[in-house]
Parts: sequence; structure tokens; C-alpha cells
Amino acid sequence: MKITIEIDSKNEMEKLSALFREFDISKVSVIPTDNKTMPLTKGDKKIDPTGLFGIWAKKPRTLEAIRKAAWSK
Repeated sequence: MKITIEIDSKNEMEKLSALFREFDISKVSVIPTDNKTMPLTKGDKKIDPTGLFGIWAKKPRTLEAIRKAAWSK
């Protein structure tokens, strides 16, 4: 099993190391990422999003209805 944990600071790394020691986790691989190699997908800035405003005006939706429909799958 693999678990990926992203941390942003040395302080978080120290806390994570303490957690591993507390639970006696002995096999840990640290793989640093180089932010320059991360894939970056830029959107098309030429698309005008104003046509999407009010898309549900005739059929309003609540957050609860959206969750119910999405989570029933």
C-alpha cells in the first residue's frame, strides 16, 4: 500500500516524523518533488464565461440536492 502525504514546511516534516516514531512505522520513503517538473495545464483565457452565469436560473438547485444526486452513485 502507498500513501502520499504532501507537506509544506520543515515543521510539518518534524511532526510527521514524530507520528511515525509514535506508531513504530519503520519503512518510510521520502521523495522530494521539484515544483519545476510538476505538470501545469493552463486554461484557454479566450473563452468568455459570462454565458454560464444563471445557467440554473430556471431550475434552481440546492447544495443538498446536488450532494444527494452525486453520492447516490
